[in-house]
Parts: sequence; structure tokens; C-alpha cells
Amino acid sequence: MIKFDGRRVLVIGGGMGIGLAATEILKKLGAKIFVGDLDATSPKRLAARIGFKQTDATDVASVAALFAEAEEAMSGIDGVFTTIGGAALGPLAKMSLTAWDREIAFNLSSAFIVGKTALPCLRRAGGGAIVTTSSGYALMAGTDRAAYSAAKAGVISFSRSLAAIAAPDSIRVNCIAPGPTDTPRFRAMNGGDKGVEKVRKKMPLGDIPTPADCANLAVFLLSDAASQITGQSIHVNGGLLTP
Repeated sequence: MIKFDGRRVLVIGGGMGIGLAATEILKKLGAKIFVGDLDATSPKRLAARIGFKQTDATDVASVAALFAEAEEAMSGIDGVFTTIGGAALGPLAKMSLTAWDREIAFNLSSAFIVGKTALPCLRRAGGGAIVTTSSGYALMAGTDRAAYSAAKAGVISFSRSLAAIAAPDSIRVNCIAPGPTDTPRFRAMNGGDKGVEKVRKKMPLGDIPTPADCANLAVFLLSDAASQITGQSIHVNGGLLTP
């Protein structure tokens, strides 16, 4: 059984969806947890014993403040899971450069800022693990989300580079790439229950992954059970995409 037994994990984007599921799993496995999330209402959805700081993952100063507070609160950081992302749907012909830059910042630059900030903290701890979050759209043509697809492809490539940079310091870096995931936002984007059922029928394994399905992979990659896994991107999509 995977155990964390006091290991110190920072979850960025941990207030909802996959990040929230990860915090709950990590709690059960004995981890100390600190959460950063842009949504200031997140503490209402988290147990009181979990540290929380409102954080904008696209802002260098905000992320630096989060890491400083988390490192002090937990007396160090052993693992970092960043699950920031989201797509603004629309045709490329109507996308402005400002909108493009916003998508790249939210989905790709956030991974860069978090990854760069995490390295010295994990070095001080003597090593550890970072897990980033991409998407199945990193390998698919996103006709209504071109910037999102480009950014998430960049997350995979950046994570590989970060893994090579961090390996000499006993720091592992891996990336999870969720496909359709049964969240409230996913349901809204697919028109409610009827739309979700249409997606479900297309899934090779017969169901849509839950946030916990994706979080389980992230937790595994953060754990010692994955001690020889680094520089990898792993998809969680019920067999919908098999790269």
C-alpha cells in the first residue's frame, strides 16, 4: 500500500476537481498538505487542518509567497502537484492575441512558474517529486481550443526538460494528461446529463474517468512507489486516446 506518513505535499489548484480529489486521497494516506488555489472560497471545501493560501499560479510573486508559506507551515516540501488549466472555447478566427496570451499563461506559464519555484524547495528537502497536468488535447487537434491544445502540449515538453534538469538533485518530474473527466464543468460544457451520456457511450472502458481516477495517478507519481519514474506523461482517459 502507498503511504505518505507525514510527507509534505503542496497541491496547487487543490480547491476543486482533480486537485481536491488529490488532497482527500493524500489525507487518507497520511500526508501533510498545503493547498494553493485562485478560488478564495476553497477553504470552505477543505478540512480545517489543511493549510490554504489564495494563489494566482500565473503570477511569480503570488507563487513565491505560496511556496514560502507552505514550506514554513510544513517545515519543508517533499512533493508538488500542480493541476492548473482550463479552455476558453471558440474559433481561432475570433481569437485575439490577448486571448491567446491569456490561455498560454494560465495553462503553460503557470507550470513554468510552479516548476521553477519548486526546485529550490525540493533541493532543501533532499529531493522529491513534481507532478504537472496536461491534457489529452496536447495530442489532439483542438479545433475550438487551439491555444489550450498548444499550451498543454507545451506542458508535456516542459515537464520532460524539468525532469532532466532536476534528476541530479533526486527530484522526479512527471505529467498526467486527463481526458474527459466527470466534473461539474465538464457536465456544463457537454449540455448536462444527456450530453454526458453521449460521451460515456464513446468510452472504450464504458465510463468517464472521475477526478479521483486522475488524482490516483498523480498521488502514485508523487509516492516512493514511482521512485524510478521521471520525465513521463501518462494519459487517463478510459482508452479514448492511446498515444
